[in-house]
Amino acid sequence: MLKLKLDEHDQALVAAAQGEMLRAISAAHNPIAVAKRINVLATGYRNKGRDAAIRRYPFKGICEASGEPLEGNHAVLDEIEPELGYSGKLRWVCPVANNSGKHSCGGCVAPAVSQKGQVMTRPAG
Repeated sequence: MLKLKLDEHDQALVAAAQGEMLRAISAAHNPIAVAKRINVLATGYRNKGRDAAIRRYPFKGICEASGEPLEGNHAVLDEIEPELGYSGKLRWVCPVANNSGKHSCGGCVAPAVSQKGQVMTRPAG
């Protein structure tokens, strides 16, 4: 997974927030519940604009990574520019192209994964 590009100011904010979250979780009476609530808050903020993006960029029935037909129930809205979230460039892809699942449109192939969860590559030559 690629890291998001952050300037020094935003990196400092993330470090400060991470420190406060860890302190809050460790001081909580119910750390799991506190961690889940923090996640809900962050996810809600991250998904701002998602519904508007779906209306602005409706699904066209194909996986835009491969051009193959894709059923709507398997379509995933992919952020091409993750730093911009749903206000940036978007595409509709199958879960395999989005690295978020196993269903493929038929044109996208997931990398082979070992039983230990490691991506397997072919030897050179």
